[in-house]
Amino acid sequence: MTPRCGDLLVTPMKKLITERLRLEPVCEGHAPEMFPVLADPALYTCLAAKPPKSVEELAERYARQAQGGSPDGKQRWLNWILRSVNDGDACAGFVQATLHTETTGDLGYILGTAFWGRGLALEACEAAITALLALPGLTTLFATVDRRNVRSLALLARLGFQRVERDTYPHGVADESDDVYRLERPA
Repeated sequence: MTPRCGDLLVTPMKKLITERLRLEPVCEGHAPEMFPVLADPALYTCLAAKPPKSVEELAERYARQAQGGSPDGKQRWLNWILRSVNDGDACAGFVQATLHTETTGDLGYILGTAFWGRGLALEACEAAITALLALPGLTTLFATVDRRNVRSLALLARLGFQRVERDTYPHGVADESDDVYRLERPA
């Protein structure tokens, strides 16, 4: 029998490998390496999130995320830390998905500024999307992005996401400065 997290099927997280990246399921041990990547204020110009305050705070967040779902069982969390093979396996950022139902989820990502401009975000997101859309029943991914975030807007377009009306977003209310994008599983 397949285990469940609330109403969602629980599928074990797997490491994903691309030509230049290793996407590792998040764990507490990633916090010391990821803290300097996520502490860069340049990452938060177009994000509502704030940098972690300490390695300890980030380790606590990663410990929660590694549990794979919200305490109430209504969300399934899939979080991967990106390691750049060509940079000595340095932690470069993360890709994450929050599955809200059996059929829909949200995609998010952050790539450290030292790794921008090399196509790594595209490579990481393609790997994660392929793994996510292979999950039984999952048909639609959403992403919300600040209208000023030119890099993310271009990335979502390259990934095949389409802008949709804000009121069609099924997972709450997007930030006022965000647009909503949707990607459907290919037929």
